[in-house]
Order: sequence, then C-alpha cells, then structure tokens
Amino acid sequence: MLIPLLLTLTLQAQNWPQAAGPNLTWRIQPPNAPTHWSVALNKNIAWRTPLPNGGQSGIAVWGDRLFLTTFPPGDSKFSATIQGHCLNARTGKLLWSVTLEGAVPSPMMYAYSDSTTPTPITDGTYVFFFNASGAMAAFDFHGKPIWTRKYTPWGPPFPFNKQHEPILAGDAILNVEPLDNNPPEKQGWNYLRAIDKRTGKTLWIAEDGTTAYATSVYGKRANGDPAILTGRGGWHDVPERPVGLSLLSLAPANPGKSLWRFIAGDGSTGGPTWQALYTLHWDARYAYWFRLNPEESHLVLDANTGALLKEQSLIRNVDYRQWDPAKQTYITHKQVNLREVKDLSPRNKMAPNEVIRVMPAWHANIVHSGYHYFLTTTAHRRNRLPPAGRAGPSHCMARIHIESGKVEYLEVPVTIVRKPGEPEKPIYGLAVATSTVNSAGHDVASEARSRTDGWEIPAFWGSPIAINDNLYFTTMPGITYVVNAKAPVLDQTAILAINDLGPSGDTWTLNTPSFASGHLFHRTLKEVISIRSRQP
Repeated sequence: MLIPLLLTLTLQAQNWPQAAGPNLTWRIQPPNAPTHWSVALNKNIAWRTPLPNGGQSGIAVWGDRLFLTTFPPGDSKFSATIQGHCLNARTGKLLWSVTLEGAVPSPMMYAYSDSTTPTPITDGTYVFFFNASGAMAAFDFHGKPIWTRKYTPWGPPFPFNKQHEPILAGDAILNVEPLDNNPPEKQGWNYLRAIDKRTGKTLWIAEDGTTAYATSVYGKRANGDPAILTGRGGWHDVPERPVGLSLLSLAPANPGKSLWRFIAGDGSTGGPTWQALYTLHWDARYAYWFRLNPEESHLVLDANTGALLKEQSLIRNVDYRQWDPAKQTYITHKQVNLREVKDLSPRNKMAPNEVIRVMPAWHANIVHSGYHYFLTTTAHRRNRLPPAGRAGPSHCMARIHIESGKVEYLEVPVTIVRKPGEPEKPIYGLAVATSTVNSAGHDVASEARSRTDGWEIPAFWGSPIAINDNLYFTTMPGITYVVNAKAPVLDQTAILAINDLGPSGDTWTLNTPSFASGHLFHRTLKEVISIRSRQP
C-alpha cells in the first residue's frame, strides 16, 4: 500500500488546480516544500515576473502552466475589466493573456476584494477565469476561447466583498451569484450555482442562499458523499436569511439540497454577532464557526446533523504570549481572562482603558492536527456592542484545541524590515503602511484603507494553506508566517519562519499561495514569484 500512496501524493503535488488545492481542502502532503525565503534578500527565489497591473487572485498550476488574473494595464482606480494570464511555471515567462469584460465596476486593490479576486481553475485541459464584476470564461491552454458566460453580480454600488472562491467539483464549477430573476423578497440574495465546465450552462442552483463574504468549503461526509459547507451573515445588512450555516449536498441524486441548517440566534441578525466571513472548514465529524457576542467564542457543530456540540470561550482561561515592547521579550500569561490583560502595544496609547475584544481575522483560519488556527485582527472598535473595546489581542496567531477547548494566543511581528547586509528588524505592535503602486509606477488603489497593513482595517486576507504539518498564513504587507501545526505549545518556537514577498512597506498582497512540483507560487500587486526549497 505504501507505493500507491506515495504515487498518489506525488501526483497531487504536481498540480494546484484551484484555490483550495488538488483535494479541495486547503491541505496537501507533498514530499517537500519551501519553508524559508525572502524576496527582499533574494533568498530561495527561483524567478520573479512583473505583472501588467495589480490583482488579487490566487494561482492555479498544472504541469508547466500557471494561471492568475490582474486588471489591464493603466492608471485607473476602478474597473469592470480583468485579464487572465498564462505563464510558464518553470521560467515565469508570460505566454498569453485574455480579457474578460464585466458589468459592474469595482474599486481596484480594495482591501475587501475586487473584480480580480476569484482564483482561476484548471482541469489540465482548460482554464477557467473569473471576473467578480460579472463574467467567467473557458480557454484551452493556448488561450483559445471555448465559452464565455455573463451575469449581473450583487450590487450596486459595486460587487465588493466577494471572497468566495469558485470550486471545481467533478464537471461542475460552483460560483456564487444572484438568481437570474430574484423575487422582491430576495433582492440581493446570492446562491451557489453549478456551471457545466464543458458548456458554461447552469446545471443547478442551491436551495439555500450564500453570503458573498463566505469562503465555502468542499468535503466528504462520514458516508463518503460529497457536500459543501456555506453560510449567511455579515456586515452591511447582507440580505440572505436565515443567518447561519448550511451543509449542501453535492451527491448526484440531490445536488444543492440542504442536508442541515444551523440557524444562528433567531436567524434574523448577522454582524457583528454572527458573520459568515471565515473559511468554513469542516470534516466528517465536525463543522467549525465563531460567535462574537455576548462573549467571543468558538463553535463546534456535528457535521452530520448541524447540532451545536460545544461552545468555548475565546476570552476566559486562555494562554497569551504577549510581546513587551519595553523589555523586548515575551510575557506569558496563563489561564487568564483577556478582558483583564492590558494591551502593551503602542497602539493602546490612544485609549489605554479599553478592554480586549477577540475578533478572528476574516478568512484567515484553518483546521489542522486537532486545532483550529486563526489570526486576530486589531480593527479598532469594530464591534460596537458591549463591552466596548478594541479588537485584539494585538497581532496574534491563535489556536483552539478542538477536543479540550484550550485556547492559546501568540503575538507575532507585523512585518520584518530586511535589507542586504543589515540585521533584520521585526516590528511588533505597530500599524504599518504599505504601497499600492503597480509595476508601472501607478498607485492603483481606490482608497486609503488599502494602504494599511490589513490588521487594523481588517482586510480580506487569502485563506491559509497547510503543506504537510506546516501552516502558511499570508498578510497584506507580504508577510508569510510558517507555523508548525503540531507544536506542543503555541510559542515563538512554533513559528518556523517569517518570510517576505518583498521589501517592507513596498509590498501588497491578498491572495493564497499555491504549491506544485516542489515550488511555492505566490504573487503581489507587482509580480508573481516562484519560491524553491532551501538549497543545500
């Protein structure tokens, strides 16, 4: 059995066909993978290719072909048009580009996603590009068009906050869209829609709505049937109801039908208490979610029935390893109530008496090795319900043990300043700015929030991935934290590396990395990057 298993893992590791990877779980087990790199120092970088403009999509890889999207060249800050690109995965050479025209313009480089956010999909024969402004199209590997499909996305004023990644399940591409003709009582509602990859025609539409904020996740139930976990609820009065989660069948006999629903509260109220703004991970036993009021907590649901099994406080009896800027060392708080711990970060000087409110960073979460890992945003006063306070703890990675409920927080550097020939300088506890200037020298961001660090806004970071037992979290300044998912304690030794995608303050990204054939592929606003394993 060992040889077939190794062969399967090797074949999987050759391609990354869509955002969630070759098995749709955001996890992969290849023979090897890079863990340490620096673009700023040109360390373990195989190649870098400038991009014609900014973009946010992840990267699909098949063999020697790599696919991603950007906006067309120019200095505009709003656009309904995107470009899909094909590069040689071994050399980085741009092979061809295609254009997809959308219907509703979006702000460019918006911190909450834009027209370029959806990651392309490939099945090894065709590549499918997606424009969140209302278009999707199929091409062969030479750039020849196969079909194009147009639709009118959620809006106005623009189709922002589309974090949901398209998913290829069998021959069906799952995208989030409104109905063709929404009835008055469901204006603005979105649904998972299955598109035939061969024709671009609709196969079915899900029974329950899906908020465009959500990152739905494919999986298999205990009986082996495929299904997808999706959700409703969030900020700006997203309309889909009832607020909560749905496990939708992908089995041929009943695709799109609800297997169960978890209704949050009475199903009528979303943000800030209930938000479907996370990567909605689940497995054959459990489904996982967060609740933000009246006390921040972690939920574990029965994956077969949707019944709530556990609700664990993220505030009480937690371990918190906090950076002390005065002493330049970590302080360990064990079994404490976070409401009673003082925020030592420099950002606390504005309002030193506010308590800490935990706000798991949107989409920056993953389940691995019996833990649910997440980052914590520092968005100031985002939750206006009592107790009033600032989000935190400051710049932390966190995890909760699924079975025991033990919660740990570890403060991490916001960024690291690296310059050739100089000692590296980690920056803790400060909000940092970053550039939204594209490779042609144009600032293409539509608003100032896009020029922050993504912790204080908070931004829609790309979903993390797991390669073997290592987790890869990437934040907007181009920092990728590599974490040992099986670390016995979440302290500084659990962080294997803090990598950069370019000089601090000059790098911007909101995507998920991809892995194929021994290389990690990442991208920024300015370029796409191939990262190799550390050389002997």
